Amino acid sequence: MTAMHDTPTQADSGRAEGSPVRRVSGKDLVAAAGRLTGGMTPNPARAGKAFIDRARAHGIDLRHFWASFPAPGIASQAALIVPQVGRTAMIFLSGAGPSRVCGDAQRQLTDRVAVLRAAFEGVEQDLGEAVQLFQALPSPEENWAIEAFQASGMTRLGDLAYLKRPFALRSEEGTTDWPRGITVRRIGNLGNPDEHAALARALVRTYEGTLDCPGLCALRSVDDVIESHKSAGSFEHAHWWLLEADGEPEGCVLLSPSFETRSLELVYMGLGPALRGKGLASRALRFAIARAQRLGLDDISCAVDLINEPARAVYARLGFTEFARRVAFVRASASNPGA
Repeated sequence: MTAMHDTPTQADSGRAEGSPVRRVSGKDLVAAAGRLTGGMTPNPARAGKAFIDRARAHGIDLRHFWASFPAPGIASQAALIVPQVGRTAMIFLSGAGPSRVCGDAQRQLTDRVAVLRAAFEGVEQDLGEAVQLFQALPSPEENWAIEAFQASGMTRLGDLAYLKRPFALRSEEGTTDWPRGITVRRIGNLGNPDEHAALARALVRTYEGTLDCPGLCALRSVDDVIESHKSAGSFEHAHWWLLEADGEPEGCVLLSPSFETRSLELVYMGLGPALRGKGLASRALRFAIARAQRLGLDDISCAVDLINEPARAVYARLGFTEFARRVAFVRASASNPGA
């Protein structure tokens, strides 16, 4: 990891057109945070202070924060990049602001793009290989964000549907009657190299011909993917399942409980080519859910690419319903070998 820079760089100084862009320093933090979260509220400073308090309480790193400043102490647009497990980073971007402060719609887009580009460059300088992928998940209605992410060079990876199913809907079937040659077992301690390698092989197999954000596969190492999956909810080996065909890892179902939200997250489910078209996806998911019901949670949730019709059909048969949509954007960092 490279050292952080306190002296101005090209990323810190912004560009000639639009408002000047710089890294947010201590004296500008409230103004930038208020712009990031306050929107059109009458008291953005109060919103900014509340956001800073929440961020610090949850251990969110506020060092990777950039904003455009049309006048001293006044932030017109802001972007916060939060590094996450698995060498990824999530982007949070300010929305529409009052025209008297932020300018017209075109000026606001210009400033958002400038802030994003400065933030990307700054994080790449600060963290080097520790961040391989930038991610953003605006809602489909947030056209201001979609335009800015596209104009800043991010790739629209896909449109995601977020689904939920209450446990109380009906009892799950916990079948153990698998077709000949198919076995389903709990994944053991991932600190064991053999278990880690087995899960890695299964994941790689599921990426072959996948319909779930296929453009993402080449941008992340499988080790980074595993670390990201482990960070979702409260990781427990007991709820991670491996599907094998004739002894070879060919698929997985990964569940993580969140006791804070009383929800079980389907972090990932995928089958390799040897298991597809056999009706195993719904059976494997029922099997895994049945063994997680003892947790006493309220529901199970997941996200699925809208183009993945086979997976969406499985979830519909099991009683999942859509409650939200997001648009997935990514940008590989300069140090990413898949860039």
